Amino acid sequence: MSLLAEFEVASPDFVLGPTLEAAPALDIELERQYALVPEQPILFCWIRSPDETNVDRALERDRTVARFDRLERSGGRDLYRLERSDRSRTEVIESYRRWVALGGELLTSRAVDGRWTFEMRFPDRGSFTEYHRFLERQGVEFDLLRIADGEQTGESVLTQSQREALTLANEYGFFSVPREATLSDIAGALGISDQAVSERIRRGQARLIEAYLA
Repeated sequence: MSLLAEFEVASPDFVLGPTLEAAPALDIELERQYALVPEQPILFCWIRSPDETNVDRALERDRTVARFDRLERSGGRDLYRLERSDRSRTEVIESYRRWVALGGELLTSRAVDGRWTFEMRFPDRGSFTEYHRFLERQGVEFDLLRIADGEQTGESVLTQSQREALTLANEYGFFSVPREATLSDIAGALGISDQAVSERIRRGQARLIEAYLA
């Protein structure tokens, strides 16, 4: 039986780690990645940044990035093509090949507040446990957010952050008519930006609709 796992990781040796340390306000979403050369996977990422952040300058100083190209801009975000540098630690580069070898599948990947959040599917609990132990041996900060196996339940449809945002929004009266709270109220309670809480609520609502109405 397959296993779904959502977890946060942080390491200066992960791709874009130095950029996230220098500019934790960046919102980065991985669109896709592939590897013609296993040691240098190529990533396509959407990056949203505050007005005062110079993303190109941060990427130029990032030792984990060998080359980058800004491809397009849409919805206030920029799409970048990134090539990983071979100056990063071999052990962390190996993480890409390790989860592939274990049969893992990357479903979503996003960096907010300086940390990467991954949602992955593994063939079974044992393969996920092996990958978790691999990350721990490399000194990667790891925080498990959600784990579920078998068919999805109401608890497993939402990520922990989405469930927290939706629950708090409901308690504050955000969904009431007339509305009793604003996004800023919810964001302040969670200690995140208005944009981040808006996306958590919208993504959570979309997941619930897909699971129970679509």
